[in-house]
Amino acid sequence: MRRWRELAERFIPEASPPPAEQWRSAVAAAMAALCVAWLSMQFLSSPPFLVAAIGASAVLVFALPASPLAQPWSVVGGYLVSAVMGVAAAQLVPAVPLAAALAVGLCTLGMLALRCLHPPGGAVALFAVIGGEKITALGFGYVLSPVLANAVLLVGIALVVNNLLPRRRYPRPHAEAHPHRVGDPEPLSRPGLRHEDLQTALIEYGRPLYISGEELDEVIRLAESHARRRRVGEMTGADIMSREPVTAGPQTTRVE
Repeated sequence: MRRWRELAERFIPEASPPPAEQWRSAVAAAMAALCVAWLSMQFLSSPPFLVAAIGASAVLVFALPASPLAQPWSVVGGYLVSAVMGVAAAQLVPAVPLAAALAVGLCTLGMLALRCLHPPGGAVALFAVIGGEKITALGFGYVLSPVLANAVLLVGIALVVNNLLPRRRYPRPHAEAHPHRVGDPEPLSRPGLRHEDLQTALIEYGRPLYISGEELDEVIRLAESHARRRRVGEMTGADIMSREPVTAGPQTTRVE
């Protein structure tokens, strides 16, 4: 029985965000979908006004705003690449199943090559093939309207809403190299893992993750901090002291 329970637990994610964060993400995603749909109907000249992939993109952008898959270039670039590949496949291959497979494969390759991987892009490419006569009649016009218009509207809303919500910054900023203004590594990273170690480990891991190296950095720093609190006394001052301290004398007017 234990083996069966352990096997079943492997299919369930380990943790979810706190309930308040769940509600914030859900309401933000719903409001963003509403705004994109309404604005598209107001400003786009003719239907279709909305691609269904916007629903999936809204979930990513507001539930996982720090994920590399949800960053602005991932959304806009992913939609553009996927739309182009989908239309090209629909026009070049008359057999729908083959065109659908080609569209999804090419958009995946294109997004990976251009560093704009965004899973809902697969739906954007597929819709260009199976969306019906109205979609196929648009040709490459489908790329601009509704695809690009929808993506830009969603990213614009995300830039406002995510930065108004607590503890969120969108797009996710890159880690500052030396925030304490000396050449040494950060004090708490000296006795433990460094970002270079994580980058090497990710390369050796060889499989894609839905978090960035900076996010993994932050999670590990938090875990090490909690572990360090349990074993205070094992670390000496030399482990965390700066080797290149910033100094100022009586005549110093400004420290750069």
